[in-house]
Amino acid sequence: MPLIPFQKLTVVRLVTARNPPPDGPDDDAIHAAHVGYLRRLSAQNIILVNGPFKRIDDESQIRGMGLWLVSPEEARRLISEDPAVKAGWFEARIDEWIFPATPKTIGDRHDLEIDLPE
Repeated sequence: MPLIPFQKLTVVRLVTARNPPPDGPDDDAIHAAHVGYLRRLSAQNIILVNGPFKRIDDESQIRGMGLWLVSPEEARRLISEDPAVKAGWFEARIDEWIFPATPKTIGDRHDLEIDLPE
């Protein structure tokens, strides 16, 4: 049986915290810091792609997901420093994903625009 090459990525899912804090006056600043933090990690080639989930129903607890280019241990360390995780908004679920290594492109289509903080 021939050996098939596989690639590894770390999947980071942000889910609603079990006991999230109530809305507060710092929410806009926390959101801006969260978006900025993930943008910086993306610029450093730590995150391949990430973004929020468009909620289809109220039962979904997954709020966002990213494909990270670092080990699960490093991703866990880095996501624990995310301002929204530190504020108690989200908990991280982290898995290592393996899949056949075939050339693919992601993030090359423009489907919508979202107004995000700078």
